[in-house]
Parts: sequence; C-alpha cells; structure tokens
Amino acid sequence: MVQADYDPIEATGRIVLRPNRSWTWRANLYFLASLCVVSLTTAVLFTTRGLWVVLPFTGLELMIFAAALYYCVRRTHSQEVLTFSEQELRIEKGHEKPEQTYVFKRFFSRVLIDHPSNPRYNTHVTIQARKRKVEIGRFLAPDDKQELIRQLRQMVHRFQ
Repeated sequence: MVQADYDPIEATGRIVLRPNRSWTWRANLYFLASLCVVSLTTAVLFTTRGLWVVLPFTGLELMIFAAALYYCVRRTHSQEVLTFSEQELRIEKGHEKPEQTYVFKRFFSRVLIDHPSNPRYNTHVTIQARKRKVEIGRFLAPDDKQELIRQLRQMVHRFQ
C-alpha cells in the first residue's frame, strides 16, 4: 500500500509504504485458537486411548505454527516512510517505530529503477546518494511498485 501527501506550506512530502495485510491480528488469533482447539481435542482423545506420544508432538506442532504465524504477521506490520524536504531525503524503516534511519542530501540523491528482463521478477527501486544505496518497497506487490514509482516521480517533480 502506498500513501503519499505533499504539504505546500512547509514544502515537505511524505510517502508511506506498507505491505498488504489480508487479515488483522485478531483474525489470526481466532484462527490459531480454533486450530488449537481441534488439534488438542484430537490429541486428548488419542491420549485417552493409550497413545500418549501424540500429545507432546501436538503441543510442539502448535508452538512451531504459532511462532511461524507471529513471524509472518510481524513482517506485514513493517513500514517505510520517505520524507522529502528542500534539503534532505529521510528514509525510516521499522515496525512500530523507526528502527533504521537513512538521511540523504536531496541534491545528491537519485532514484534508480531496475526493471528485470524477465517479467516474472520484481522491479527494484533504490535510492542512491554517492556510494550509499537503500532499496525501498521490497515488500510491495507489482502494482504497488508502479504506484510507488509514479508517486516518486511526482515528488521529485514538485521539488525541482
């Protein structure tokens, strides 16, 4: 998802990038809870029949699944914020707060767009200033990448 806004009074622009989220965190918890109920009920039934080995493996399976689900949901809650001003371009990456911050002088910054020769591969959008490069929007879908490129072109045009 790409959100862009420009404030002509302060002469600043902002582009916010977020991956698409199919479910909310609450919906994922309901899914995990229903899976736990079904799996543990089956494991308890097998345990009452004398197959006690099923119960620990069911618990292990559910813990691994919960960890994988948490990892995937956490990745969908990452975001990147690009802030344009007269003097600099600031890129902030993180989940709940900025975990990585890159500051480039706007005069030396370039937007590099790498279109692959094979249409099955994804386009790469990179900000480069002198020898430093930062890829942005790695998690975006192809349509969202095209929207990002369009918004970047508009933002660069506004600051010329």
